[in-house]
Formats: sequence, structure tokens, C-alpha cells
Amino acid sequence: MRLFLLFVFVTLQGCSTAKHVRLYDGPAIGQDQEVQLVLPLSFELISLDEQPIAQFSQTFRNHDLTVKLSPGKHTLVMRYRDIWQIDADNHQTLSSGQMTFTGEFNSGESFKINTPLLNTLAQAQQFVKQPQVSLVSDQQTITGSHIKKADPLTFKQDENIEKVTYPHLKQLKFWWEKASEYEQQQFQQWLSATP
Repeated sequence: MRLFLLFVFVTLQGCSTAKHVRLYDGPAIGQDQEVQLVLPLSFELISLDEQPIAQFSQTFRNHDLTVKLSPGKHTLVMRYRDIWQIDADNHQTLSSGQMTFTGEFNSGESFKINTPLLNTLAQAQQFVKQPQVSLVSDQQTITGSHIKKADPLTFKQDENIEKVTYPHLKQLKFWWEKASEYEQQQFQQWLSATP
């Protein structure tokens, strides 16, 4: 068991030390040609050009992550997600809906994510409802569009529900009233005997 726990700790420690991730095929094109995006700890890159990004290298990190892209037109989809401490015993996880950034990324450009100040839980709660986020470099600013996070399903009363009717009930009442006392007793005995 100790060996297993040591293995898990070493694995997680190794995962959390990756500070650079390259998201283009082929050999490295060099830092002067690459586009770099500094991804803060509270942001996840979900997809690049409609290709999903593996979350493993983003999940166990404890630092910013530099994402290296090839130059050209790209569409990036991200999400804000962070854990906020409410008090000594309680925490709240906040996450936004998806944010999409589309633009022309130039060789050697380095982007940082620009958000409003998020110093308090109240600021973060307001931010996740309508995040104002942009990617900023020395050359340009790319503003993201926010897709509102879907609300959980809730039960809603349907006003158009038709009243349930039992067509045979009317017939049963009719025949019950027509039946003699003996027939009603026989019918009740039959009801109690049927499983």
C-alpha cells in the first residue's frame, strides 16, 4: 500500500511540473515562430479549432501553463473554474460557461488572459455569470464571447396537462347502483379474494 501511495504521489508530482504544452503537430518550430498563451491556474482550455484538449495535463497543475500554438487563425474555447474558500470549513467551486476566442495569431506573439479583479467570492460569483475575458498581447486584443452555462434541470408545472379520465369508472358506478345487496356482497368477496 505504501508503494502504491508513493507511486501516486510521484506521478501527480510529475504531472504538476509540466509548465509548457505544445498543441501543434510535427517538430517544434522554435520560440520565435510559436504563439504562446499563458493559461492561469483558474482557466481550462477545452478545445482548439474544434479539437478537444485532453484535460489530464491541466487537472493536476499548481501553476500557470504556457500553451504553444502554431501561427495562424485559431478558435480557442476556455472555461473559468476555481475553488473559493467561504470559511474555515467550507469551499465553493465556481465555473463559467464556455468562452470562445477567434482570431489571427501571429508568429512570436505571447498572450495573457485579462479578467477583471477577482479578489472576493462575490466578485467571482458575479464574474461567472457574465465573464468579461480577453486575450492580450503586445500587438492585439482578442475578446471572447461567452456561452451562458445551462441551468440544471428543474421540475416545471405543465399547465397543459389534460385531466386524467377513467372511462370504465362510470360504468362500474352504474352497475354498482343497479346491483342488488346480494350481488354487491358477492362482488366485494370476489375483490378481496383476487390478488
